Amino acid sequence: MNSESLGWLYEQVLAWVHQYGYHAVIPVLVADPAGVPWAWIFLMMLADGAQLNSWWLLGYGFLVLTVNDHLLFWAGALGGRPLVARLGARWPKVADAMLRAEQAMEGRGIWAVTVGRYLPIIGRWVGVGAGLAKVSFWRFAVYDLLGVALTVLGFGAAANFIGRQLAHLPWFPQAVAATFAVSTLVTILLVLWQARHARHAQRLS
Repeated sequence: MNSESLGWLYEQVLAWVHQYGYHAVIPVLVADPAGVPWAWIFLMMLADGAQLNSWWLLGYGFLVLTVNDHLLFWAGALGGRPLVARLGARWPKVADAMLRAEQAMEGRGIWAVTVGRYLPIIGRWVGVGAGLAKVSFWRFAVYDLLGVALTVLGFGAAANFIGRQLAHLPWFPQAVAATFAVSTLVTILLVLWQARHARHAQRLS
């Protein structure tokens, strides 16, 4: 991919951020299938270029991810296995990811609420996994607070700082676009590998 193509990709990503503004926070935090929150990182790096207030983004992101995790927790806690079974009838991959999130919770303990979110695919269902594993709400809330803070404030503030320091450099658009392309490819490969690993485990069981 040459510099012109990378520049074009950068402009497309920036235009998307311009179009959705602060509400771009919702899909990049809730729908991102990657382990590392790349979409959030890129949004925070490009915040100044899109004329978005970084503090508003951080606050909005913290609220969005916290509410999402808590809603999923209560879905798992109240719906339990019957809910997973109903979802599995229509979306078997979603149900499988939820069950593996529960297994990650049981294998790693309560800290999976904080760090389990960085596992590809499984991570977005960490709330459901905690609910299915019968984690007490208050324990979940404390460790979820740590995980949300690390994702939103840790990754987000660092990315915004880097973006501010490097945005004036001529190679910044190409660097962002190249990293975006590579991270997307890596995410796709990880998702494919995880799906293959899950199918292999099912054949053995």
